[in-house]
Amino acid sequence: MINGYFQFENQDDGLYLNINAPADGGTPIDMEQFVHYIDKAGIALNDLTLVKREIAKCESSARIKVGEPCLPSNEWGEYTVVDEKLRVEVVFYPPFKGASALTAQEIIKDLKHLGIVYGIEAERVNKLAKNREYFIKYEIAAGTPPVDGVDGYITYNFDTQKKAKPKVKEDGSVDFHDLDALNHVKAGDCVAVLTPDIPGTAGTDVFGKSINPRRAKKVVFKYGKNLKPSEDGRNLITDVSGHVTLEGDKIFVSNVLELVNVDASTGDINYDGNVVVTGDVQAGFTVKASGDIEVRGIVEGAVVEAGGNLTLVRGVQGMSKAVLKCNGNMVARFLESVENVSVGGNLETDTILHSKVEARGSVTALGKNGLIIGGDVRSTTLINAKFIGNAMGTATVVGVGVDPSTKRKLEIVKNEITMLNDSKVKLEQIITGLRKKQETDGKLEPEKQEMFQKSTRNLIMTDHKLTAKRREFEELDQLINEDVNARIKVLKTAYPGTKIMFGDTYMFIKNRFDYCQFIKFGADIKSTPL
Repeated sequence: MINGYFQFENQDDGLYLNINAPADGGTPIDMEQFVHYIDKAGIALNDLTLVKREIAKCESSARIKVGEPCLPSNEWGEYTVVDEKLRVEVVFYPPFKGASALTAQEIIKDLKHLGIVYGIEAERVNKLAKNREYFIKYEIAAGTPPVDGVDGYITYNFDTQKKAKPKVKEDGSVDFHDLDALNHVKAGDCVAVLTPDIPGTAGTDVFGKSINPRRAKKVVFKYGKNLKPSEDGRNLITDVSGHVTLEGDKIFVSNVLELVNVDASTGDINYDGNVVVTGDVQAGFTVKASGDIEVRGIVEGAVVEAGGNLTLVRGVQGMSKAVLKCNGNMVARFLESVENVSVGGNLETDTILHSKVEARGSVTALGKNGLIIGGDVRSTTLINAKFIGNAMGTATVVGVGVDPSTKRKLEIVKNEITMLNDSKVKLEQIITGLRKKQETDGKLEPEKQEMFQKSTRNLIMTDHKLTAKRREFEELDQLINEDVNARIKVLKTAYPGTKIMFGDTYMFIKNRFDYCQFIKFGADIKSTPL
């Protein structure tokens, strides 16, 4: 492929133009470039239109007279700085016939005259000086582009757009109890990961000037209490179990969940931390927390379970459906028609009406009313109330002490501990014997080695079981010891219709008792003054 080209030549009788047409699919002479050439070289043509026509119709080569002799032009290059001063392009223009061509040194001199001092590749210049085509753009110098910085960013390990959404069951119905509205976290969880920014690298343009890169955006963790960054600053760790939220660009973790009401807008609550409900807990819903629960409104026929203490500021309208449970202490203004109350510590209230109550500690009803009427109220150690039962003879059961089944269970656990101790001794003997044999013989036979490993595993498991059973024995034993001084105190009146129980021993009150306490005396239950 040969491109079309032209060259001027001075003769005594005038200025001539040598024309060569393109061959083998080459590019024809560009008339705009031709006009640009004669303008830059200062060439005056007799008839430009005639010259254009001759160039257009030339099929091979031609030589035409175009004007009077003129000052011959040497080869020159036109240099253009492009791409925001990062590249230099050059187009070479042919010399008159017999005039001089550019050398590599002259090309570099031209570049430096223009102030271009960076990115000139000598090898490329030498190649162009030896072999080049005219009217074609060549890259002759290149700067170093800047490398932009990479922005830092934070990856959140929780749903930042979490919203309460009811669960659709398989039958197509909607479950408003399971709304999955919280991002739960455990102490030690990583809630967010920071990927730091990568600084950019400055570049250099062809004039040798520095080009600043785009600055990378730095990010830092913004967070509230209960959170801390890891040693390398890359991870954000929660110190507490609870729930995590993102407010704006700030991360918060709280182990206290505060709600207005528990109803269809919240669904059931199951929270690893403390829960505060400023309003009511509606019937049919559940509130469970590993920590304390405080309800400042009314609890209706709902389930409320606390791993710690339970505080019910306004009390419970249980509708014979409510279930209350806590491992710590419970304080309630009143308990009415509660299906089941289980308290791991002490219970303090003003009124208990038609409810089933079991407390590991004491049950105290000494408020303004101080009533226990109806239902079944039990305590391991003490029931203390102003009034038990009422003048209408409403059936009321109050009991203290431990159930006989607890004592039977204590004996069972005691026997299990003995058996586990015996097993432990035998296993230790087997392991000791096999260890001595290994020391004597240097190694154990395969079946003996298997026995040694199996016995070691069994010993570890037996130790774990022993620890658990001893803990259970201590708890049961403590319960029975607390039973010794169990009593029921009546600060005002215990009415007929009341059943007094101490373990499996009971008595029915047939007459009114005032200002007294009931204790177990031998096999009987007796009333004594306060």
